[in-house]
Amino acid sequence: MNGVQPYPRTWIELNLENLRHNLAVVKRDWRPGQLLALVCKADAYGHGLVPIGRFAAQNGADWLAVATVQEGVALRDAGVDVPIMVMSPVLTIEADQAVFYQLDIFVESSEMVEAVSRAAVHQGRTGFVHIKVDTGLHRFGVQPDGVAALLNTILTSKQVELRGIAQHYIDSLNDPERTAQQTKAFEACLAKVPSGTLVHAANSAAARHLGESGTSLARVGIHAYGLAPGGRFQDDLRPVMTWRARLTSLRRIAQGETVSYSGTWQADRPSLIGTLGVGYGDGYPRSLSSKGVVWMAGQRCPIVGLVCMDQMMIDLTDFQGNPQIGDVVELLGENLLATELAKRAGTNTHEIVTRIMTRVSRRYLHPRSGG
Repeated sequence: MNGVQPYPRTWIELNLENLRHNLAVVKRDWRPGQLLALVCKADAYGHGLVPIGRFAAQNGADWLAVATVQEGVALRDAGVDVPIMVMSPVLTIEADQAVFYQLDIFVESSEMVEAVSRAAVHQGRTGFVHIKVDTGLHRFGVQPDGVAALLNTILTSKQVELRGIAQHYIDSLNDPERTAQQTKAFEACLAKVPSGTLVHAANSAAARHLGESGTSLARVGIHAYGLAPGGRFQDDLRPVMTWRARLTSLRRIAQGETVSYSGTWQADRPSLIGTLGVGYGDGYPRSLSSKGVVWMAGQRCPIVGLVCMDQMMIDLTDFQGNPQIGDVVELLGENLLATELAKRAGTNTHEIVTRIMTRVSRRYLHPRSGG
């Protein structure tokens, strides 16, 4: 690493140029005029809601998509003025705040539309809504046969504007039959809405695997951050996040000695053990105990013993070189993709990056020019 690093224990570096690159890659094969909403819920998948949202809005994202009204408010309070959609269910008690901060919300019921109307009339504003259609995910949304009635409520409500209609795929990458069924059910609803209504159905996988024909906007999350669950499309994406930690201790142990709590790992030879200043209290998965690896000076080093709350140990016995306290290791990044860690941990890529705790400092690497 170049230059002085002020982070003594563990930190994350976020390469904003890579974010800009990924947004361009995702949009590369789209037809002119199609819009991209960067999904930046859950603290922008652990990358930092406000810094990521603000940069993306200036570098390729036409919309931002969040899960909660509170996330949308945080972006507005930070001065982000692009359209923001709230994708998860919003309670009627949140309508006032959603309208005040000019957040587009997904709706499935007349009750929610009426709450938006009341808030909009009271504030002298317009409330913006998107009809969410449940085509099979069965998490949130109006059934296809209920779209007409919900649309009528929207069109007859005071100071409410229909901005879009949306659905969400179950598994667009691996289940073409079910995806086709969902697409058919969704497309049957589109004739009911006025022309000019935004139509959006695709997440990252669908936007790249199926293309965006017939829709006007895609909600792109994990691919924008340079990660491709399953490995498809990974070659032209660049990970935005690199998580690093330092060696904080070194010790030699004899054959037969154990490492960490409960003695779950035992040395089968004299071994050199390094301690890293990071643990599950920082968000590193405890499930990677004696399963994970780290990247150090171009070499993979295995994690040994149980991952502790604030520390974990690695086996440096076969390491080629002379490790020193303070040396830097990569926990995830270009050399250790979150996709690989997820597979080892028995989870998904999204959980690996979103679980990283706020006590891990974030360092944003801005492009040298522009942006």
